[in-house]
Amino acid sequence: MGAIKGGITAVLVIAISSIFLIIMGLIYFMVTLWIVTKGADLLDLSLDGNYAVLSASLITMAVIIGSSLAKRE
Repeated sequence: MGAIKGGITAVLVIAISSIFLIIMGLIYFMVTLWIVTKGADLLDLSLDGNYAVLSASLITMAVIIGSSLAKRE
């Protein structure tokens, strides 16, 4: 019975942490998208919405992958 309880607890922890990481990724993406559009406005560039989303998603992807590959001591 203890193994079942431990397994259910592990599944709940994984589900909660996955939901948290997805929400944090979306928040980071929205902040990055805002920075990209404001930067384009400051430089007086006409940035299409598709390219703004593409650049923000590439930046977000690079940061998330880079932080997961970072060396930890």
